[in-house]
Amino acid sequence: MIIRNSSVFVFVLFFLNSFSQKTQSPVDFSDCGFTAVAHRGYSEFYPEDTLLAIEEAFKRGIKYCEVDVAISKDGIYVLSHDPHTISRTTDGTGAVSDNSYATLMALETGKWKESYFEGTSFPLLVDALKLAQKYDACLYLDVKNFSGSMLKQVLLESGADPIRMMPAITTIAALNEFKDSCPDSPWVWFGGMPENPEDVDWYKSKVQLGCKVFELAEDDVLKGSDWVSTFIDMAHDSGAKVWVYTVNNEEKIKEYANMGFDGVETDRPYVAQLAVCGYNPVSDYPKKETTGNWNFKKADFESNGVGSRLKNFQKDSTLLQSVEFGTTSYFGIAPVSGMDVTVAKIPAYNPHNGLFVYDNFMMEDYGALDASYSVIVDLYVSSANKGRYISLLQTNPDNLGDADFFINPDGQLGTLDSYHGNFDFDTWHRLVFVLDGNAIRKYLDEAFIGETEAPLGLKRWPVFNNMAYHGKHGFLLFSDNDNETAAVYINALQLRNYAMSEAEVSLLGGVSPNGIPVNNKKLFSTGIDSLETEMIDWEQQTIFIKQKSTGNNFKVAYNLQLSYGAKTDIPTSGWFNFKERNGSVTFKVIAADGSSTNWTIQNIP
Repeated sequence: MIIRNSSVFVFVLFFLNSFSQKTQSPVDFSDCGFTAVAHRGYSEFYPEDTLLAIEEAFKRGIKYCEVDVAISKDGIYVLSHDPHTISRTTDGTGAVSDNSYATLMALETGKWKESYFEGTSFPLLVDALKLAQKYDACLYLDVKNFSGSMLKQVLLESGADPIRMMPAITTIAALNEFKDSCPDSPWVWFGGMPENPEDVDWYKSKVQLGCKVFELAEDDVLKGSDWVSTFIDMAHDSGAKVWVYTVNNEEKIKEYANMGFDGVETDRPYVAQLAVCGYNPVSDYPKKETTGNWNFKKADFESNGVGSRLKNFQKDSTLLQSVEFGTTSYFGIAPVSGMDVTVAKIPAYNPHNGLFVYDNFMMEDYGALDASYSVIVDLYVSSANKGRYISLLQTNPDNLGDADFFINPDGQLGTLDSYHGNFDFDTWHRLVFVLDGNAIRKYLDEAFIGETEAPLGLKRWPVFNNMAYHGKHGFLLFSDNDNETAAVYINALQLRNYAMSEAEVSLLGGVSPNGIPVNNKKLFSTGIDSLETEMIDWEQQTIFIKQKSTGNNFKVAYNLQLSYGAKTDIPTSGWFNFKERNGSVTFKVIAADGSSTNWTIQNIP
């Protein structure tokens, strides 16, 4: 189980040294006048819509967390972004409403983000409200199943001040229901925008009923600067604030603040507060990470270290074509680098079937599409399939068009009449597909084999990211709309949220019975017992600790908690003598693929 210290520690000394613009605490933004709303909690680094993600945001001075709320089978409000399918973030199946809360509580909700978070539980809304009360903060609710009376019941049960609960309201009917049940709670207008932004009554009618914020989508911003400026002015004149969602680009966040927006909803709330409030965060977004890793050694769809479970795509109620697991000798195919290991046999899918992969990318600039990513797969295809097109990648999650990446009848890899390389059948290969927004780069067994132009205007290869809905946060493998498929075998699969370089592809090496090495190199905890607090600065790869006052605290036992597959250039457990090291220790964290970064543990006296 995950154990977290919930104390808040103000790291004044560090920020006095690191940021010369201001001397205010980095967990106190009260005089800034700008609000960063933590989208699903601190979801860039922690499992979304969990108490852990919410508390990590609150610990950093974030005063608003947006969370998604759905109703369990037995009528209990829980947190979940995907009410129709819980498989992306849990090891369960079906909709939230198909499962009792007792069933949901037994599910694993953290491991998909990183194996370190294994043991995180399905959260209750009532417990999230208690956290908001504890940290003098608020929950902004995206209520998937709206019930004013149930929200009232939860609020009373939590004992929280009514101002801690602020739902998004999209219709007048929902507004009336909410005000009847929770008259003292504020709310956000998240519905349609006025045809005429100068319509005074449109704003005042809502503010008089308790609206505190109008939230715009970035699409609304595209209506033009005059429309946006007028809207913001009118909202302010009526006594309300204006937020915009969901924005993760640091420069865009500053731009919106300069336009007059009062806040942004973001997966990077701490960076947003620092950026707008006069600090200078060292930003790198998105962090280059493995977001899914699978090797099938357990003969199932579970991820290995990071990632959601794979799942069968089955259109309508047609017959399911199942994936079969077995050893290479069982299937009568070549061993993987000389070893007889368990692999997955993918059937020759018909247009109604496929293998679905949740991408788990964080939203980058605009919209619900991501055009910069890498897919790596260890693949074997029998020579019986020579002379045909074989689909490898289908970015349409409903398989509604031609697939996007093939082996062609000549044994080359590509798409759009742009094929390269020589794929030998009856042999294991490591394929890497890289999309960088403008071109598709293809690698076969570590070697670059060619590039296909892929201008973004074609809108074909980008995949749905986490802003998409109804569980379509990803893509299909080995599917095609007109049966250009074949039975294939896969030894391992990996997904990264960025376009890999040729050097990074080389780091992967060739096909291995151990799967594909990940590149994640996070330090999640020092593992030091009895700390007053421990907080991670993800931008500068620093963990700040404050020990309890128990005498000589210079020499302490540690047990570093790392990303899956990572190691360090110092022992991962032992003793730190902070006195000898001037209060800090710096070392390398090395990912399984050999890439590394420096991390520092800073002891605050």
